[in-house]
Amino acid sequence: MFTVTRNRNSRQNQLVIVAVFFAVLAPVNAVASGDQHIYLQDRLSDKHLGPKMVLIKKGEFLMGSPQDEVGRYENEGPQHKVIFNNDFYMAQTPVTVGQFRTFIETSGYVTEAEKQEWSEWRNPKTGEWEGIPNLNWRHDNKGKISEDNNPVVHVNWYDAVAYTKWLSRVSGKKYRLPSEAEMEYSNRAGTTTRYWWGNDNPVKKVANLKGEFDIPENDKTWFPTPQERQYAYANGYTPFLFKGYGDGYWGISPVASFEANAFGLYDTAGNVWEWAADCWNTSYHGAPNDGSEWTNNGVCKLRVVRGGSYYCFPRHIRSANRWARAIDYRGMYIGFRVARDAESFNEEEEDF
Repeated sequence: MFTVTRNRNSRQNQLVIVAVFFAVLAPVNAVASGDQHIYLQDRLSDKHLGPKMVLIKKGEFLMGSPQDEVGRYENEGPQHKVIFNNDFYMAQTPVTVGQFRTFIETSGYVTEAEKQEWSEWRNPKTGEWEGIPNLNWRHDNKGKISEDNNPVVHVNWYDAVAYTKWLSRVSGKKYRLPSEAEMEYSNRAGTTTRYWWGNDNPVKKVANLKGEFDIPENDKTWFPTPQERQYAYANGYTPFLFKGYGDGYWGISPVASFEANAFGLYDTAGNVWEWAADCWNTSYHGAPNDGSEWTNNGVCKLRVVRGGSYYCFPRHIRSANRWARAIDYRGMYIGFRVARDAESFNEEEEDF
């Protein structure tokens, strides 16, 4: 049963849905439901609530990048219309260390990084990408014990799916990894520009990005490797950081440290890459147009990651950018967020 949070006392229910109204500073299209966001949290136990979820209204958008977009990769096309016929919920932030800890302590699950006793990290002494012993979900990008409100990293695709299955089981609701289409739709939040904040470098702090004014702790882990430069500069040079920008972080930042996009979501660009449900395809030829996950084609030993990270070139922060990682990969800059199928509820007698 659903309830809407209100001032008077309400009966105990499995779910809490919060409807929040606020003034949107910039106009958004009808897909964003004007100035209303509805937030939901499933009760997992007497002590724990699930991730805070934001209702994403059904609608349509053009997925991928146009041919003339600066920094475009060929795997971002062809640009195509995707139509969502149903609402869905998207987690307001990436899954945090604290949320993941609840899963581990409740279920007894052991991640792949713990089983194999290593995760990938850029060694601050050598600048090389290496499998470092004893790194796992408890650690941040520096190899230190992470704070509970940081996004969890050092988790692979299997670990992320295991979390969604546990969340579904304890809540009785359908949680999953979002599809690639849901991720781009939610990131764009009604925009058609390179980034959700516009086409150019941000003029204010909008996300955890690699900025010119962010002072690195170690040059060996700050400047890109030759291989990274070769990939990022394919089809033309692009800067390796955002000129004239600084957000105060080099490395992971606590979730929701910066402003939300027009859909009420945080960290959809920057901070950490996020696992999608989809198998990897090198183009959108044959992609579903209903927003569903694409798992009946492609290389499923590779999965899509979206959103870019604190470590990324500006080219890789663009809303259309996509990347592939091995399904068992774990490292210092990839986490995930969850999606949930929407269910109808009757709010005729509820007041906000």
